[in-house]
Amino acid sequence: MKRLNFFYFLIIVSLLAGCGTDDNGTASDGGIIADFSYTVDENDASLFRFTNLSQGATSYRWDFGDLYFYCEKENPSYRYTKVGGQIDVTLTAMNDSGQEASITKTITAPEVLHVNIAIDGDFDDWADVPVVYDEGGSGATMQKIKIWGGGDFVNFYLEGNTSMKLEVVDMYINADGNSSTGLLSWQWPNGSGADFLVEGAFLNNDWGDFYAHNDPNGGWSWNWLTSADSYFTTSGVVNIDAQTNAIEFKIPKSALGSLGTSIGLAISELNSGWASVADFPKVTATSAFISYELPIESASLCE
Repeated sequence: MKRLNFFYFLIIVSLLAGCGTDDNGTASDGGIIADFSYTVDENDASLFRFTNLSQGATSYRWDFGDLYFYCEKENPSYRYTKVGGQIDVTLTAMNDSGQEASITKTITAPEVLHVNIAIDGDFDDWADVPVVYDEGGSGATMQKIKIWGGGDFVNFYLEGNTSMKLEVVDMYINADGNSSTGLLSWQWPNGSGADFLVEGAFLNNDWGDFYAHNDPNGGWSWNWLTSADSYFTTSGVVNIDAQTNAIEFKIPKSALGSLGTSIGLAISELNSGWASVADFPKVTATSAFISYELPIESASLCE
């Protein structure tokens, strides 16, 4: 009986020795060793390129840790657009005999911002959205802006002092991200390229017009498209406190043609008599449109 028990003990030890993790962090099962490395794209911190270092395997299954899907490519790339932070990535390596070994490593992806903007004059839902541009100084009529381009709309939050009325505006939008096409404005010489112009009192829920640029030489020529209220939803100017007015508004992405990876924006504020009040950003010899990188929302599906 003692010899039989010892025999069973040897079998168990042998099985345990055949499936485990070695000192290098690789996982093995029989003739399979599972392992991988990864790099982060230098231009896109959410894009990871995985290199399969497994041995003895003929097929692979990747779990990227965001509960999205499995990938069966050998050396995939993957972009994290749904979750960020500390993420466990698991590679399972398999052979034709049905044996497999798995290895899990923790990566750090950029935090993914999840916000739901309601254009209602209550600005609490902007709390987690970073400021894109700050004019600085209390003397500026229009002072800072936040932009959120997730989902079907591009949303804007504009804050200024109590002189910011936005009775009439010329708002210029660079939709394709190319500052060398569209209106090449003298006011913002270092980067403009407005593909669309919105003009009028539309930010205060009054009249306005929406135009598309049509001069290949970058001059002042526009095609009227529709009234601004066909596209824009706005809270109107809201007084926050004794020093501050603010407004939020949005436009559907579908109204902006072929969007690039970024959009640009500039606003000229006028009073009801069409006299100039302020420009945002301020007009200088080196001024440019405010630029905002649109969030990448489609995952890299096992590329």
